[in-house]
Amino acid sequence: MEENESLEDDADIRNDLWVKENYIGLCDEFPNQWIAVTDQDVIASGITKRQVEKKAKEIAQDRRYSLYFMEPSALPP
Repeated sequence: MEENESLEDDADIRNDLWVKENYIGLCDEFPNQWIAVTDQDVIASGITKRQVEKKAKEIAQDRRYSLYFMEPSALPP
């Protein structure tokens, strides 16, 4: 892994902000799941991080993506 690969770029920051702004809805839609986000869009989801990374690499190809674990929503249905 290259040194600068671990640093967040503008796309990572935009994804972080988008997840933060949409957190409750994402928790409701993807409870207890990992999600991969690129360009402020969920491109893959699943139970295991490895499974989601594999799907995201295929879909994103050369684009960067961010991974997040979505907790179950604390709000009643």
